[in-house]
Amino acid sequence: MTASEAEKRHIASTSHTRPVRSMKITELLQSLADENVQYVLVGGLAVQLHGFLRATFDIDLVLSMNDENLGRFIGVAKRFGLVPGIPVPIDSLRNAGQIERWHREKGMLAFSLRERQAGGSVVDVLVRPEVSFATLMANAVMGELFGRHVPIASIDDLLAMKRIANRPKDRLDIAALEKIKRGEDPNA
Repeated sequence: MTASEAEKRHIASTSHTRPVRSMKITELLQSLADENVQYVLVGGLAVQLHGFLRATFDIDLVLSMNDENLGRFIGVAKRFGLVPGIPVPIDSLRNAGQIERWHREKGMLAFSLRERQAGGSVVDVLVRPEVSFATLMANAVMGELFGRHVPIASIDDLLAMKRIANRPKDRLDIAALEKIKRGEDPNA
């Protein structure tokens, strides 16, 4: 069995048991699919869907950064009442020059969107992912989350992203993802 087949089987067998926080994630993911938004799920939720029980408080996405796709994504985000975590209009996400300046001058890696209420969910759009959208999409595993088909970053791509970020939580995820890749229980 290939690594990809093992990933698909593992995701299918574990995804229905993962606790996820807050916002109507099912409706958000369905709306992204309904509007043909091109994205790949990365970060903690993707790690969860591969089988590692861990807490996560946001949804991390890598989008195709073309204008049409960003327009569709922004439309969905507006319907869900998501607003930027910084005081700029949500449509700023479509301004490639501004995103580049924020990245260069402020080190911005993600454009964060939040629900308006205190403690609301966060959706982070990675604007400078370590692995390109094209690579992530080509290697993505189609998983299932609450009955919705979701493109999830492959274990190898998550490992690459986590190794570059190298925060303490990333090191825990790396160890868990390596166990999954070897066919071991990441929660043992």
